[in-house]
Amino acid sequence: MFLPKTLSALLLASATSLTFGGILLYIYALVPLVLVETTLAAVIVLFILSYFVSKGNIVSINIATILGVVAPILSYFTPAHVGVLEQIGTGGLISLLGVLQILGFYLFPILYLILRIVFNGKLKQLAKSPQAVVKS
Repeated sequence: MFLPKTLSALLLASATSLTFGGILLYIYALVPLVLVETTLAAVIVLFILSYFVSKGNIVSINIATILGVVAPILSYFTPAHVGVLEQIGTGGLISLLGVLQILGFYLFPILYLILRIVFNGKLKQLAKSPQAVVKS
């Protein structure tokens, strides 16, 4: 598979997890509406970045890399996020929200970072020759 497409898929997976989590938070009125709106904005940004990353746009790949570093850190230092993680396994909805949080804020962003670091040389080739096909 092509590296930019894989990176893009990870962004889409993260956006999908956040979308489902945001919908559940909204339906069950678990957070203020402003936080649901913020989640929606983040999801839109991820979808846009995913499109440009899939095209091999290095600036978008770099922005997504920064977000991949920031997302787990911000989540870790957010008391509500930590509280959800502590409650995984205690009930259906809270456990589902915890799993979606792990996927959207930790697993997919960290996998993105790992691939970005491991295949950094291939991405540099892409930057030098935008017409070249970069295979992972």
